[in-house]
Amino acid sequence: MTLRRLKTLLRHTPFRILLPTALMILLLAGSVFLYLLPSLQQTFMSYKKQTIYELTGSVIASLDHLDRQARAGKMSQAEARRLGRDMVRDLRYGPEGKDYFWINDTTPRMVMHPYRPDLNGKDLSGYQDQNGKHLFVEFVEATRTRGGGFVDYFWQWKDQPEKVAHKMSYVREFQPWGWIVGTGLYLDDVQKEIAQYRNRFTAIFLSVLLIISGLQFYVLRQTALSEERRSKVLAQREKLVLALREGEERYRTIADFAYDWELWIGVEGGVLYCSPSCERITGHPPEAFFEKPTLIREIVIGADQPAWDRFLEDADTEQGDFLDFRIRTSEGDTRWINVVARSVSGIGMKPLGIRCSMRDITERKQMEDQLRHQALHDPLTGLANRTLCQDRIDQAMRRSIRREHYYFAVIFMDLDRFKIINDSLGHHFGDLVLGETAHRLTEEVRSLDTVSRFGGDEFVLLLDELSSPGEAIRIVKRIREAMTERFIFNNNEVRTTASFGIVLSPIGDISSADVLQNANIAMHRAKEAGRNRFKVFTERMLESAVAQLSLENDMRHGLENGHFRVEFQPIMDLTGSDLMGFEALARWDHPTRGLVPPSEFIPLAEECGLILQLGEWVLKESLKTLADWRKDTPGAAHIYLSVNLSTKQFARMELDKVILDSLDEAGLPPSALKLEITESAIMDHPESAVRILRRLRKLGIHFSIDDFGTGYSSLSQLQQLPVDTLKVDRSFISRMKTDPENMEIVKAVIALAHSLNLEVVAEGVEEPEQVCSLLNLKCECVQGFYFHRPLKQEDALNLIRSRGEEDSPQAQMAQAKQDCFEVADEPEDA
Repeated sequence: MTLRRLKTLLRHTPFRILLPTALMILLLAGSVFLYLLPSLQQTFMSYKKQTIYELTGSVIASLDHLDRQARAGKMSQAEARRLGRDMVRDLRYGPEGKDYFWINDTTPRMVMHPYRPDLNGKDLSGYQDQNGKHLFVEFVEATRTRGGGFVDYFWQWKDQPEKVAHKMSYVREFQPWGWIVGTGLYLDDVQKEIAQYRNRFTAIFLSVLLIISGLQFYVLRQTALSEERRSKVLAQREKLVLALREGEERYRTIADFAYDWELWIGVEGGVLYCSPSCERITGHPPEAFFEKPTLIREIVIGADQPAWDRFLEDADTEQGDFLDFRIRTSEGDTRWINVVARSVSGIGMKPLGIRCSMRDITERKQMEDQLRHQALHDPLTGLANRTLCQDRIDQAMRRSIRREHYYFAVIFMDLDRFKIINDSLGHHFGDLVLGETAHRLTEEVRSLDTVSRFGGDEFVLLLDELSSPGEAIRIVKRIREAMTERFIFNNNEVRTTASFGIVLSPIGDISSADVLQNANIAMHRAKEAGRNRFKVFTERMLESAVAQLSLENDMRHGLENGHFRVEFQPIMDLTGSDLMGFEALARWDHPTRGLVPPSEFIPLAEECGLILQLGEWVLKESLKTLADWRKDTPGAAHIYLSVNLSTKQFARMELDKVILDSLDEAGLPPSALKLEITESAIMDHPESAVRILRRLRKLGIHFSIDDFGTGYSSLSQLQQLPVDTLKVDRSFISRMKTDPENMEIVKAVIALAHSLNLEVVAEGVEEPEQVCSLLNLKCECVQGFYFHRPLKQEDALNLIRSRGEEDSPQAQMAQAKQDCFEVADEPEDA
């Protein structure tokens, strides 16, 4: 370009156009940064505060749901509070999912803090932040005076105790439990987000400035090209001024920009205004809605479109309306939107359409779903929990009332020997087994069925819409087969089985809790039958369970009210022809049933745990009786007492203390007591059994192995036990004459005992032939109905006093021996 040409361009360039435009842009940019950004910051902060307010409301609603469940009796208050604490502890939101909730009470004491477990249970009335603010006292004050509110203070940065940051929290009281639930936002996070938006706006303004500047230079260049085209340039300048005025109006609209999506739908259905937030929420720019007004309805999820149509009709009033609905973004994501709308009127109340304000509430909806899922599902397996299970059973029962030929079944399943898995391989391995069990159950049932974890290793299945009750049996058999397959985790392999209790419809007018109880009863019957079985519930099972529970309650009352007594069965000496001692036997005189046999109440006491109380009572009562005999009767000085110990008694850590205290209370030496222990009690824990026996044996207490021959002890184990006596079980004695094999067993047991320097006591001797056989086998002692039945306390004392008289024990034994000799001397042809 020549110098002359340049001078011509400069001379004809209308700088008067450039100067006002540049000043306008500078003023506009200044107004945006001085007015819009602070307003945006305030609006954004209000949105953040509203968000944590709504999230706190959702948590309070979930706690209220648990409280109602507890008040309805579906769970205990303690369980409801525990579930509430666990639920709130797991909630996370915000950047990186590290924002959290905490709970303190009005004391104030910390109930739960996910990142500060060291504060749990502590009194925080004196706790101060770095500015000396008693923040927990202010939390309590905020809920007490205003029902809830915002408090700003300094606190550790999320899960980083070493970093302290400025924080604003909202607290609200859950009055039924006296809990203050709080959550907050870190102002540094808010400032970062605001900075991001500020940078975006700055970039937009710079881009606009560059575009306008380029346009200005282009217009100026065109204007200066030719003096002849001055008139055209002036016309273009007028158009440019008009465009700038329209741009100024648009920028004023942007100055009114809000974080929510603002939408103005005209009377004819067209879009008159759409805020830029629509792109952040939907992924579509505002121009898309201007060009295609139907796009608003098209992005609404199909299932929610009818609700959206009704909403537009109902919202076209002065009162307006609101709606929660779902949309599909341009990227295919689903978001929840809350819309509030009302009609818009102009001068003279002229209808101008509907103004809508829409907010993205996806995060809040997700948290509500999370809270609902946690309240109704087991956290370990992901299966339905007890609450949801009972609700599904209630629904099935209601359907069975309305529909004919509708069948369902409730299955109560319990893993066999699961405690052994936990004890041997640890609870982590047990959790893996439970998780795999849940997977197998889910695989074996249909999609319409419900599988729930009832607690521990117990699972409940609801089989719905069965073609017949027999279909439930086929499904249970399939599940039972799947449960027998091995479990392999971390190179550890175990096998287990399961027991099932089944309740088949129709079930009558009972509650879901009763259905579960009946299924549980049937499951226990399956376990009693040998495990890896299933039983279908019958009314007889319920009657038996009720009777057993009634008998258990009667036993408790009987122990408290003195309905139990001790009888004493004499132990006779075959070699010395004298009374050696007594075996103490518990007897129950029921006030209405009369004498309850031991075969009925002893197993029940073992099962319900009363055997410890009953056994200790028998020990103390019988020792006290023996002490009275020795004190008042000279012939009782060498009489000993034999008392049975159950397996559970033998497993007690304080067994030696209980025995020694009982001897001290009675004032008897340890040699006066002989404890009878079954083989199974010893072999369940052989090492600890040897330690207990040796410890008590050193003190002078004697031991005998009861019912020897019915267990599985080996000779090597028997040699290690510090026992004095073997008692041959009555089942072998009763069949000595009729079964030669039993005679050989008795002979072998006696020979074994003699080889180990042990005495032998034969139980259940009822016939003279048995006495004679035992004499020939050199058995030392006997007890049984042939000599004496179990005696009451007075009769046993009279037996002791009768020693030396005509009908004394010595005389009875001597007569029995004489009868045996006479039988042996008779000729074979007699």
